[in-house]
Amino acid sequence: MKRFLTALVALAVLAAVPVVSLAGATHRVRKGDTLGKIARSHHVSVAKIREANALEGTRLSVGTKLVIPGGKAQSKRRKVSSRKGKRVTLPVPTPAEQPPPGTQLSLADPQGSTSSTDGWKPPTEAELAELARGSKAADTAPPAVAAASVDAEAPKAKESIKARLLRVAQRMLAVPYRFGGTTLWGLDCSGFVQKAFAFLDLDLPRTAREQFREGAKVAKADLSPGDLVFFRTYAKYPSHVGIYLGDNRFVHASSSERKVTVESLDTPYYVKRYIGAKRLLLEEGDLQN
Repeated sequence: MKRFLTALVALAVLAAVPVVSLAGATHRVRKGDTLGKIARSHHVSVAKIREANALEGTRLSVGTKLVIPGGKAQSKRRKVSSRKGKRVTLPVPTPAEQPPPGTQLSLADPQGSTSSTDGWKPPTEAELAELARGSKAADTAPPAVAAASVDAEAPKAKESIKARLLRVAQRMLAVPYRFGGTTLWGLDCSGFVQKAFAFLDLDLPRTAREQFREGAKVAKADLSPGDLVFFRTYAKYPSHVGIYLGDNRFVHASSSERKVTVESLDTPYYVKRYIGAKRLLLEEGDLQN
């Protein structure tokens, strides 16, 4: 009898322990899920999820089982029986609720993107508009801009539209990456390009695929600062875009770096996926002719 009671107690203790899914590398899509939301909850990038599941678009079907490369296991809720026969649900914290030790806390904006608490602040719309007008010295930009190809001297009275575009784009360095984002609290690649051009009163389509249809085709050997460079990443069509700076470098909103950054066209990843460039801007002197 004593052994029987001991066994019952042991079973009751085991039943009360929350169970963690062993399928730590999968996620079943629920209503309201987005790729960005899923990526954040599993601490992986959107690009890795797309590559692992061969996704070509952003639409997700409820019930779809996604593979999460390197993702952390999602916890479950398990119902256990109390001694009185009532069913009780025990909540178990998910990995998203418990950041790993040493993780730097972030500040979230209303759209859900994050920025580091190290004192960085996004540029304001007014500041970028001022830079686009060419009436503010370029040396007011952050130190990272000084390493780029734009002259850091105060802009001249008739500064080219290309120079103003590059100064605006580079002032946006370190703006957080956010898939589908269109504000300075978070931008994706085509949103970044669209935003930078908008400060010069130039309207571009929203997606990289649509932007690739604009402007004149440019050979890689003839690239000029301000040209748009395009890549095939997660889809067969143009799915990534950046702004060429010169010296084989371009500025873009990177999903892997999680921010707007500068990279080289010689990077093997981009060499393999480069598909072409388009020129949308002419020098102001050319426009007058």
